Amino acid sequence: MAHLAEKISRLRVSGILASAALLVGACSTPTMLSPEIYLNSYAVRLPDSHKVNVCHGYECRLKTGVTIGQRDIERITRIMAAGSVDAASERAAIAKAIGWFENRVAPFAGTADDGGYRDLLNPGDAGQLDCIDEAVNSTGYLLFLREHDLLKHHTIGHPIAKGFLLDGRYPHVTAVVIENENGGQYAIDSWIFSNGDEPLVMLLDEWRSTSSQGMYRTRYPAED
Repeated sequence: MAHLAEKISRLRVSGILASAALLVGACSTPTMLSPEIYLNSYAVRLPDSHKVNVCHGYECRLKTGVTIGQRDIERITRIMAAGSVDAASERAAIAKAIGWFENRVAPFAGTADDGGYRDLLNPGDAGQLDCIDEAVNSTGYLLFLREHDLLKHHTIGHPIAKGFLLDGRYPHVTAVVIENENGGQYAIDSWIFSNGDEPLVMLLDEWRSTSSQGMYRTRYPAED
């Protein structure tokens, strides 16, 4: 229960701040807060040109820095180059890149067996990630891509929360990107699936109104 209470408190603050930002004038982004603010709120160092810092163990209880070498950067660059044609293809490339990052950091963070869609199972397990860990990490990976000028069609938003006291459902948070051309807002939700799987990419309004099970079923439909 302490784990749930802490999560509700943290996600509630995130959701309230994001909602407040939306109310200040007409804004094309999901929030006027920068993604760096979200990482700073969990005392996570921002990525630099050769390092990412990842959270694990639930609510960023544990943090691990991982060096990204030149060969890694060349691999990421190839992944993102395949999505350079338009915004839709770049979102697909972002999903592939985040899956790649998760596999790359797993041996160092001990997260290779992190399971998706199981926030209430094994809270505090050093090898598992809750949605806060996932949102921080995905945002950090996006910032790494931006550091290397690999985002051509999107900017990075502050993660967005839904759930307790916002829509009556279990609290949840996701990383966000905004399409440059039309301002379309997309959830990049890596919590739904297991380590190394491509995250769910979904219009943010649709993400807000879809249950976690419904998001999971977009890739793994229920058997008849």
